[in-house]
Amino acid sequence: MARGRLRIYLGAAPGVGKTVAMLDEGRRRVARGTDVVVGLVETHGRVETQALIDGLEVLPRQDITYKDRQLTELDLDAV
Repeated sequence: MARGRLRIYLGAAPGVGKTVAMLDEGRRRVARGTDVVVGLVETHGRVETQALIDGLEVLPRQDITYKDRQLTELDLDAV
């Protein structure tokens, strides 16, 4: 099996399109037959971003409590 490649999307401010660009690329790669798995993505309630996730394999999340706050993170035990 070939090694995977890491691509990092940088942006100077929130809302400049990093997540949308990443998900667009993931959808293109799936269409070409590449295995794509979404580890963790935060949609911030944006319907358009959630629509880009639909149809992609997404790893499960888990809720944790940290310093009296409820947080969601990647469920490493489920992977």
